[in-house]
Amino acid sequence: MGKTDFNGLSQWTGRIGGLVFKVVNGKQVIMPYKKEVFNPRTGAQMSHRAKYALAGMINKIVPKEVLVGMSPDRRSRRPLFTSNIVRRANVSVADGVVKATLNAQDLVFSQGVAAPVTMSGVTVTDGLVDGTLGAMPEKVDAVMMIAVVYDTTVGHYTRTVYKVVPAGESAISLDTGTAESGNVAHLYAVPMSLTATGLSLTGGSDGAERTSDDDFTYTMLMRSDEGSYRYGRSQYLTTVALG
Repeated sequence: MGKTDFNGLSQWTGRIGGLVFKVVNGKQVIMPYKKEVFNPRTGAQMSHRAKYALAGMINKIVPKEVLVGMSPDRRSRRPLFTSNIVRRANVSVADGVVKATLNAQDLVFSQGVAAPVTMSGVTVTDGLVDGTLGAMPEKVDAVMMIAVVYDTTVGHYTRTVYKVVPAGESAISLDTGTAESGNVAHLYAVPMSLTATGLSLTGGSDGAERTSDDDFTYTMLMRSDEGSYRYGRSQYLTTVALG
């Protein structure tokens, strides 16, 4: 039961049961009560929320240094990364629960010209992923190797590790930090081309960066050796079990 107010002029305002009394342009209006829903749970909205929940989960474990190749503007890298997840995520409903998932190959860490990278002889020992890079594509001076750890038992991404491997080195060794059963690592490669001369590249990164005049070139500190690099398109390689 609602409450109404009488203004002495035979006009009522308020609600009684399923009726709403209003005064519009001096006239009494009576209309059915319709409860306002501020957080509707339509299928489209639940799907939208599930996708953004997944994007938030991935964003929590992906460091900003890994996204340096998404855009020359550092402020737009994270939004571009997020929008790619939302756009490519798949939504399913089981027992009334809406859940979003993403195929490993649809996760993108950088944009640019494709430069296919191959990796062979992948082995895993106590969470340590080893392998061998194939011949570097032309004009590729280094490859950023990325491992994204996913716990299949609970359906959560848990961590991201990365390492820069210079041209001339072929051995890959990534410590995922976990050997627990049910954890897998999605492996990715991001080709990098050196655009400045006279600089040595020794691998590793402390994440320091700044934009240069080139639209798609950045400066990173590679173990104290400064170099400018162009980032190619990130590439999904394989998924390996860690435990």
